[in-house]
Amino acid sequence: MCGINGIVDCHLASPTAGLRDAIAAMNKAIAHRGPDGEGEYLAEGVALGHRRLSILDLSPAGHQPMFNEDHSLVLVFNGEIYNYLELIPELKAAGHVFRSHSDSEVILHAYEQWGEACVSRFNGMWAFAIWDTRRRQLFMSRDRMGVKPFNYLHKGGRFVFSSEPVGILAVEPVREANLAKLNAYLAFGYRTNDGETFFDGIRELPPAHNAVLNDKGELTQRRYWSLPAQPIDLPPPGERVEAYRALLADAVRLRFRSDVPVALLQSGGLDSSAICAIVNDEIEAGRLGVNEITGYTAVHPGQACDESAAVRTLMATCPHVKSVELQPEGELLGDRLPEFVSAMQEPVQGATSYAHWGLMKAVQQQGIKVVINGQGADEALAGYSVLIAGYRLLDVIQTRPADAWAEAQAMHSRLGLGYGALVAQTAKAVLGRRAASSAKARVKEGTWDVLPDIASYAKALPELGMQWGGANLHQHLRSQLLDYGFNQILHYEDQSSMHRSIEIRSPFIDYRLMEFGFSLPSDELFSEGISKRILRRGFAQRLPASIVDNHRKIGFSTPFDEWAQTPGFRALLTEVVNSPEFRSRRVWDADRLAARMLDPAAVRKGFPVWRFLNAELWLRSHQITNA
Repeated sequence: MCGINGIVDCHLASPTAGLRDAIAAMNKAIAHRGPDGEGEYLAEGVALGHRRLSILDLSPAGHQPMFNEDHSLVLVFNGEIYNYLELIPELKAAGHVFRSHSDSEVILHAYEQWGEACVSRFNGMWAFAIWDTRRRQLFMSRDRMGVKPFNYLHKGGRFVFSSEPVGILAVEPVREANLAKLNAYLAFGYRTNDGETFFDGIRELPPAHNAVLNDKGELTQRRYWSLPAQPIDLPPPGERVEAYRALLADAVRLRFRSDVPVALLQSGGLDSSAICAIVNDEIEAGRLGVNEITGYTAVHPGQACDESAAVRTLMATCPHVKSVELQPEGELLGDRLPEFVSAMQEPVQGATSYAHWGLMKAVQQQGIKVVINGQGADEALAGYSVLIAGYRLLDVIQTRPADAWAEAQAMHSRLGLGYGALVAQTAKAVLGRRAASSAKARVKEGTWDVLPDIASYAKALPELGMQWGGANLHQHLRSQLLDYGFNQILHYEDQSSMHRSIEIRSPFIDYRLMEFGFSLPSDELFSEGISKRILRRGFAQRLPASIVDNHRKIGFSTPFDEWAQTPGFRALLTEVVNSPEFRSRRVWDADRLAARMLDPAAVRKGFPVWRFLNAELWLRSHQITNA
């Protein structure tokens, strides 16, 4: 796990001092991603930079930029290729000679052997670039789900890329916001996965894409993988639970490959608990090479969202996992929010990201570099049941209307949803994403009257219209993964963890599990008010019933309503909304917005105080001039 940078300038015929200084500045800007070392490569019109966080092959042989045997290829790589050990024998049989024990070198030899198609053989998370000195072209790739970031700016024959926007900003000052992106965030809370960032001109290589920058400075992109349009071949229904569980266990074992200690991020939810149980049982069986592992949990004593009791119940069944409880220090939110916003580099959706950032700081202080979490199961297996109930109910109404009332009763009983709420959720599914988002802004959050021309912002959102024939739940899950929520989560998790020099690994994001989940019929995902059915069935005999049968937990939550009442937060909020910068913004009606944000009950009423405060601090942090 590392940070990568690069510049390719078609107008430069030699590695000038300016290019050397530029790549050094970029490396310095992302030093937090790799405190264990740095490297540079300079050639005619090309500079590559790398910051190293040593995880695999801690020796100098794992140093980057890395070269192939004849130095015709140069690699900078951020991420992990988990199945690298399985690829080495095949590459050696083809004549490739290895000088290290790193997954980085596997990428180089795989590219030599299979060209751009090499990425289809990788199971992992990655963002990398390979400079081909003979063809004078840059080959780039980003992993299937977009776990690892790849930002770039391309203008006037100059191509600059980095793991983070600040790497690019170190050499290409950008003082204008992408207003379409900013407006969608303010109005609806979205960071849609459309290849754009909040900085005008800085883009992202999309997930599951390769790109080539040729010797003329022309950039082409190609998708190399997508979720299956049709279900993949699955085992017979009676064998699917065990097959899924076995695949998850394999994904966990692959993500335990590390030359430094690995820890768990533990909550009281089903997903991370399943991983914890697998890890404990794999240790018991002697398959992980360790006797004990630590699980870190964010706790909120006295709050409704506190999960410490559930975690302690789980730990009683996992003797090989040592539990450590940490508090995110929400009472210091007012003091630390400006630093947090600077660390995130782009506005983020909610206070969960702040809690995650604080948890990463505490884990770093424990000397941990690698953690495993439960991210990804909700997207593939229909979690977030309260938020997707309407899509499931709409499908039942369309395909089996006689069963709709029983389905609604089950949702009411298990999820605690009132019948009025179920009607509203189903209406949301019927309306489509744009109309539902507009209604939420107008009715639930109340952002409609503080933002000019908010109706036009919804038109830029990826649409998700109602489908006939019972396909609404699957369509929604696919859209959440490819267009909406998942991108936001991966973004803040990478930023908050790498700001603390920590690598996050997520077994549920293994593409094999994603393909499996998206191939299951809706009834095996979410029915009778029970979400993630295959996972619950797979661990019903292994996990405490209080975890398996908890159908109302939604993600990693925080008591932001309480934090927002602390004196420090109120002082920061008052200073911000009364500042000349805030009052002069053109993206909102400052007088109306200030009154709404200063209302002590604003957060409790559902107004997105967090988003507007984040946005203002971000605009200040980067001296944005066009908002």
